[in-house]
Amino acid sequence: MRILLVVGRKKRGKTSLVEKLVPEFKRRGYRVGTIKYTTIDHQFDTPGKDSFRHTKAGAGTTLVLSPKRIALFSSDLRKKEPDELFKLFFQDYDLIIGEGFKNSPYPKIEVLDSSQDIKPLCGEKDNLIALVCDKKIDLKVPVFSFDEIEQLVDFLEKQIQKDKGD
Repeated sequence: MRILLVVGRKKRGKTSLVEKLVPEFKRRGYRVGTIKYTTIDHQFDTPGKDSFRHTKAGAGTTLVLSPKRIALFSSDLRKKEPDELFKLFFQDYDLIIGEGFKNSPYPKIEVLDSSQDIKPLCGEKDNLIALVCDKKIDLKVPVFSFDEIEQLVDFLEKQIQKDKGD
């Protein structure tokens, strides 16, 4: 399992980049999972639904199974570190693409908008390995445009192979 993070300031295109990376990695044969960090404490479960009622009754974790999907609502599991959650939920995947988690030690691709951002949030010390930006800028890491997804994934595959020691 390899973990790759997409980071950047709000409204810069992080989710759009994830939407482009996932199908390209899948096309190349990877089993891909994603995880998203949000600073907003969303209400994920619907008041009045059975799962909501289970939680309200005191369940620390509620798992909902349907014929085609699973949903998990948990306040107990939220206390775990991201590494523990990655291992728990993504053990059968080749690659996890995380959106957010800018303070995590994993390799990062930052999305930057040159019209709004003077410099990236992350640097080499933060394990920044690439930048996706609307124009070429001079950095110590490769810079790709949103239209260069195949080239970006080529680069990322080389990084994954290097990390594996192949």
